[in-house]
Amino acid sequence: MMNVENCKGCDKVILRRPGQPFCTACAASRTEEVRRIKRYILRHPLARILDIHRNAGVPLKAIHEFVRDDRAQSR
Repeated sequence: MMNVENCKGCDKVILRRPGQPFCTACAASRTEEVRRIKRYILRHPLARILDIHRNAGVPLKAIHEFVRDDRAQSR
């Protein structure tokens, strides 16, 4: 039997890949959101989460995930 799971972004059934819980479309969207977050923070280093959300057009959930993931990687 094939190893399948649901995409954490859209809940579509995908083949399980270690370290990649998103389908191709959601992974691309997430990459674009991370790029916008990083670009906004570089231009506005004192920005708050709501500033990033409003001005960069990134969902609050994506910003919170970015912060959580970045903290996990920096340990």
